[in-house]
Amino acid sequence: MVVDEWARVVRHRSVAAGIYSISLEVPVIAAEAWPGQFVQLRLSDGIEPLLRMPLSIADARPDVGEIELLYECVGPKTEALSEIRIDTRLACLGPLGHGFTWPDSAHPSILVGGGIGLPPLLFLGRRLRAAGYAAVLLTGARTGEKHLPVAWLNPAASRVMQSTDDGTLGHAGLVTGLLDAELDDVAYPMVYSCGPRGMMAAVARNCRVRGIPCQVSLEEYMACGIGICAGCTVPVHRSDAGTHSAYGRYERVCVAGPVFDATIIDWDG
Repeated sequence: MVVDEWARVVRHRSVAAGIYSISLEVPVIAAEAWPGQFVQLRLSDGIEPLLRMPLSIADARPDVGEIELLYECVGPKTEALSEIRIDTRLACLGPLGHGFTWPDSAHPSILVGGGIGLPPLLFLGRRLRAAGYAAVLLTGARTGEKHLPVAWLNPAASRVMQSTDDGTLGHAGLVTGLLDAELDDVAYPMVYSCGPRGMMAAVARNCRVRGIPCQVSLEEYMACGIGICAGCTVPVHRSDAGTHSAYGRYERVCVAGPVFDATIIDWDG
């Protein structure tokens, strides 16, 4: 059930360099949210910013009626969000989109996150562990100060491994290097990924070659979030193009995703 619910800001804090956590009191959305889904926040009653901001849900706590969102301050919208204070009320539309599906077996799942693509994986990891599944979390960032504190990561996985492009924390190199090692050691995993497109494409190729199932949460700009504007379309492989979608060999991320089977996406398109 999608609702446009007034959200009260209950916590808002910096958690890493340029990265913030904001917790919202939204009882209906918190009760309905599923890992991989997102919300659309309206930051102002004025014309700037005109469009709502899409943000993945990093956690949902139905017991207290709250959801948590993580974002990086990188432009006008996120700068405006970073200035919002506790007890401010925002219009929050959600939960939106299709989320992750459960693994087919009890074998450990591998969660691969890059940059600010981590939030939906944190939510997923918490729910997987609560359901009795094992999960390994692999995270990558440009530099150590961009990583979330380990205390934030531990609830999402039984084991956490970090990498940095500049070698300032954990494995020196790309997070896909950590994935290669894990796939050599873990039998029959399910892989879940969210992050930069190039990273997810590499994860998808690796899993396809090994015959390992992989789900990806795509990060495309969503203007409306409900499938009307078609601004978030991505190319897909579909032999029956046009049969089920008005957009032929394209899908709208906001309504068909944001989570997809990685083999469906045309990564070279």
